[in-house]
Amino acid sequence: MQDKARLFAYSTWAIMISLAIILFTNRFLTFVAQPGWEGLVVLLVFGFVYMNLVFTVVKRYIRKVPAPTQLHNLLGVLVFLPPACWIVISATAISTDEILILAVLVLACGLGIYFGNRAGIRARYEYIQKLKEYQEKQTEKK
Repeated sequence: MQDKARLFAYSTWAIMISLAIILFTNRFLTFVAQPGWEGLVVLLVFGFVYMNLVFTVVKRYIRKVPAPTQLHNLLGVLVFLPPACWIVISATAISTDEILILAVLVLACGLGIYFGNRAGIRARYEYIQKLKEYQEKQTEKK
């Protein structure tokens, strides 16, 4: 039960932050259509922001999961959905720019899931080691 409560908590704040990011960065996505380095920089920054968000969410979630799980993939999908829906709904017609933005978003969320899971497993191992050391010190005091 505790794992489901943690998943609910992480998913709600991840969705809210994802929605806030797309609301504040939506006006910059028009620069993607510009040729040259400006469009590329905007696209890379957009992807980097979402990759870091998914990385952080997944790492924090995996760190204290009691048993290995695949629910971190759901967190990545929940971060992906608000900007994807916003881009599709706000577009008058789906063009290559929107498809490119969605592709970058999928790649960023996928990389965030992958690297966040790996970092979370490492952090969980360190957390368990510190917990064992703490428990050993407590038993020595008694």
